[in-house]
Amino acid sequence: MKIDMGMIGSSAAACGPIAADAEEHGFDGVWASESVTDAFLQSQAALLSTSRVSVGTAIAVAFARNPMSVAYLAWDLAAMSGGRFVLGLGSQIQAHVERRFSMEWSPPVDRMRDFLLALDAIFTAWRDGTRLDYQGEHYRHTLMTPVFTPHHHELPIPTMIAAVGARMTELGGELCDGLLLHGMTTTAYLDQVTLPAVERGLATSGRGRDELELYVPLFLVMGDTDEQFEETARKTREQIAFYASTPAYVKVLESVGYENLQPELQSLSREGRWSEMGDLIDQRLYDEIALTGTPEQMPALCRERFDGRVDRISSYYGWPSDDPDRLRAILAGFTDESARPATEENSHEPIDA
Repeated sequence: MKIDMGMIGSSAAACGPIAADAEEHGFDGVWASESVTDAFLQSQAALLSTSRVSVGTAIAVAFARNPMSVAYLAWDLAAMSGGRFVLGLGSQIQAHVERRFSMEWSPPVDRMRDFLLALDAIFTAWRDGTRLDYQGEHYRHTLMTPVFTPHHHELPIPTMIAAVGARMTELGGELCDGLLLHGMTTTAYLDQVTLPAVERGLATSGRGRDELELYVPLFLVMGDTDEQFEETARKTREQIAFYASTPAYVKVLESVGYENLQPELQSLSREGRWSEMGDLIDQRLYDEIALTGTPEQMPALCRERFDGRVDRISSYYGWPSDDPDRLRAILAGFTDESARPATEENSHEPIDA
């Protein structure tokens, strides 16, 4: 299991030092995120400050752009990094695509398929020197002259898409190198929905599970004191409630018998009663989604729940970084099979709301 560092909420200027620290401490990769700035700018800063870790976008909003503009960015980032860049795309939701980016919205799975196929056609034209002639339902790219063709390279550009629902997950299994899963998930949902959809997509493409990488940022509730646990637990309940209020996660809630919670949370969100929403996340639902323990217990806890399900993870709220040696030892635990497992004697008790 690989362990990564997320950079959500960071400016492009901050991403260089964050990525450099992550590489020094032993993380396998870092992920830029389209929140407060452009994910490709964040990725460039991270790549310029590192030499080993993979750097990916988790996510860049595909439908705020077009395949050609994304292809140019990904091609150059792959070239400048020697192939360490990972192109992670997501659809976002209709309100943001139409009202924040002022772009056209259509059924996202079909549009994402078209986007991915267009990207592949562009990359193929650049690599092989063949004529560009992609004509899809939403995207058409039929012009590429020498003056606009980027410098040739054969470096890989792994492509991943964000997926929650079965159809988008299946598409990723069919056309992509990996999937960016959401931390708002349960093992039941992974086993009942996500992984079967992955297998269907892989079967369509004639590939095996070892040819697809699954990444998920997890709600890891860590601390060394009761106060630290309580603060992170509070933030986690509020974040779970925020996601659970949206219809996109009804199936996740349904996997553990909480589908009736979504309308109630949505009603509170529409009334602006945000502070009350976290109180509705009871202990059972909280434990289905989050893992609670000391930082040293996280490798064993993550392996126990996610080994065989996902391939790489990060912590939604980051890791303790005041002691570099401690952090390196924690990260080493993710590859140390002899690490002590979580038991009643060495795990922190869950915290009630």
